[in-house]
Amino acid sequence: MKKYILFFVLSIVPLSFCVAQEWLTSLDAAKRIALVQDKMLFMVWEDAAEIPYPVIILDDKGREVVFDNLFEHPEINRVIWEYFVPVKVSEDLYPKLYDDIKDIRSASYIKQFEDDNIKVIDSNGMIVNTSHSPEAYFNLTEFITHYAINTAYLKAELDNYSQHQDFNTAFRLASKYLDYAILVNKHARADIIQVATLYLDDADRYLSEHSQEDKDHLARKIELLRLSEHLIEDRPRKVLRALKKMGLSDVDTSNKDLLAFLYYTAYVLNNDKKDAEEWESQVSSVNLKRAQLIINSHL
Repeated sequence: MKKYILFFVLSIVPLSFCVAQEWLTSLDAAKRIALVQDKMLFMVWEDAAEIPYPVIILDDKGREVVFDNLFEHPEINRVIWEYFVPVKVSEDLYPKLYDDIKDIRSASYIKQFEDDNIKVIDSNGMIVNTSHSPEAYFNLTEFITHYAINTAYLKAELDNYSQHQDFNTAFRLASKYLDYAILVNKHARADIIQVATLYLDDADRYLSEHSQEDKDHLARKIELLRLSEHLIEDRPRKVLRALKKMGLSDVDTSNKDLLAFLYYTAYVLNNDKKDAEEWESQVSSVNLKRAQLIINSHL
């Protein structure tokens, strides 16, 4: 409700009292600011911003208020800057940005990248709102409620990945996003899980930089972490089936804690107290806290 009141107040402030900050036009600058300010980017292609983009906001009574163009109202600008770092990206950057993803991202991701709608992206340029591509007259209040994500929790991992991309930085960022998926609002949860999956895909590609012995161990680590996505989605039986197919003998010592976490959490979610107790002592204190957060999220 607090956000709705903010929208309403801003919508009735006379233009003479609004000092709106212009949208950025440098993607690199926007990424740096987003990292510092713990925000996501609110990105649109520059040419698309030349076309009127009507939006709806809700006032303090939940009534719809229509703005004829997202890009021309200072009061709307102020709201967007409050929660995001808005940036209009030049079409000249399209070839390079496309080349970076054309061989590694899904068709649906590329479609979201290419279209003229609003994209929420993290400070490394990863698109977050892959399940929601807002059209004209979209509800800006709901959109901000879903995607105005404070990234302070992810800051160190986002920064590390921006400085150097390898298996470790990609894997740690993916793991952090999965932890964050437990904490964010349910509307954004699936998208945050999807971002984690994309960084795990990156980690998988960086395996080529390692020896075959390391590859086997690290590939198994990725495989196990991917299973935790299903725990967040409350699908413990899928995790248990996958683990039973995997076999305990295939998991090395360094991955035992992650394995124990998966078994323990899956059994608790499956209301199997007996089997959960057998694994609980093998789970680290950190992963016990993580398990409890997942369990609590489904109560």
